[in-house]
Amino acid sequence: MDTQSMLKQMCKSDITDSDIKAICKSRGFSAKEATSRDVFENFFISTIGIKEVLDSLTYKEVVFLHLLDKIKEEVGIEYFERLYGCAESTKGYYYMTFTKRYKETFKKVKSNLVRKGVLIAIERETYGKSTKMERLQFYFPPEFGSFLPPLVKASKFKKTGKFKREVLRDKLLELAGGERKRPSPLSKSDRRSFKLTINEGNLSIGREQFRAKYLLDWQKACMRASIKTDTEDRGYPGYPSDDMAPVDAALYAIAQLGEHEWLPADGLEVILKIFTGDDVNHPCEQICEAGWEWGCLVKVVVDMTAYYRLPDDSLDDAAAPTPDQYLQIAPDGTVVLDLVKIPYTALEVIASIALMDIHNANLRATADIIKIGDALTTVRKEGIFEWLRENSSGFRSAIEIAEKRWGKQIIHEDLMVAQVKDLSLKVQIEKSCNGSQLVSLPDDYIAFPCGVLPAIQKIVSASGHVVKKARNE
Repeated sequence: MDTQSMLKQMCKSDITDSDIKAICKSRGFSAKEATSRDVFENFFISTIGIKEVLDSLTYKEVVFLHLLDKIKEEVGIEYFERLYGCAESTKGYYYMTFTKRYKETFKKVKSNLVRKGVLIAIERETYGKSTKMERLQFYFPPEFGSFLPPLVKASKFKKTGKFKREVLRDKLLELAGGERKRPSPLSKSDRRSFKLTINEGNLSIGREQFRAKYLLDWQKACMRASIKTDTEDRGYPGYPSDDMAPVDAALYAIAQLGEHEWLPADGLEVILKIFTGDDVNHPCEQICEAGWEWGCLVKVVVDMTAYYRLPDDSLDDAAAPTPDQYLQIAPDGTVVLDLVKIPYTALEVIASIALMDIHNANLRATADIIKIGDALTTVRKEGIFEWLRENSSGFRSAIEIAEKRWGKQIIHEDLMVAQVKDLSLKVQIEKSCNGSQLVSLPDDYIAFPCGVLPAIQKIVSASGHVVKKARNE
């Protein structure tokens, strides 16, 4: 249900006249809005009084509304347990009715948020929920989000801080046999998911084509794995799926800092409890230190207190070297990349247009017409692409051919096509040959390099079928 429909239902039937008067008083509406539900409905989403009301809330309430603004979903009364708590029984929750458990919670929601005009509250008819308390739904209008006070209580000072920029670089150097500088906290399967490899000329990270952002994902994965509490199962029946693990909540909160703003570790305590839904004391200092150790955060110590923020340029330094400083044109036409200096985004561009290999502990790139053609529209405006065109004869020739053929149908050289009508034979061929060497085409056809033909002929003959060659007209 959209905001307007929910608001219409609330104003029509789901709040009392006294509720409307209380909202009008909190928001500063005139007497006219209080006497007409239709007029009240039109004014509710307006900006009148909303900033003043939001500024009057407690810090925990502000953090909770930031969470609602982030998830942009309706929530039931049980979701407010993380804000106001709920009734407890010495025998456990299962010995209490839903209404009894959340009766006091609802009173606080109604007086502190609904009657102040910051939430839309409706009763939704839902199968299987018998009591009114279970059917209640609350929604924070996205129009109010920009008026919320800041999520974090930041300290502001101009400091550079310490940043372990070498973490990502050390990871990249593993590609050419560099030693691992720090033990990985990841499991074996997770390490495989972020392993840098070159397979048939393609630079990959895990099973994906190399992207600079995947290095950041690896950093965050290492940070998460360093925090034991972050591995807990976080399933909350009936709750939105946006509940965050402690590390993700911490990074999200720190990302809200403005210029020259820093946050001490204990400034995350309330945020983590609200955003995770866990009423426990999260290891905020351990989380921040893990973030700093793995290059996800910058740290500065002021008056014996450590403060943190996100790096301004976690991928590439603003004073990045020029291509002449990290690329070298070899006599055979290949381009040698300096893994110590090359910007990660430049490596991503080169990997998308070249065949990569390791030679004498150096990463090399050879222009590939097919890859250039596939990536032409996305990389042609990149500075490193133009540098390769101007400085490498191999890349220049390949780029010119790709641009000349752009938009035309290209028939690959050294390619054969065969029609295999027998399904079992086709499956046998696919299993016996490298999957990357075969391409399935419509009408039972397959395409493959000429060099694969002898192997396919052998399979066909062994299965009792006959190879028929079409005449080249």
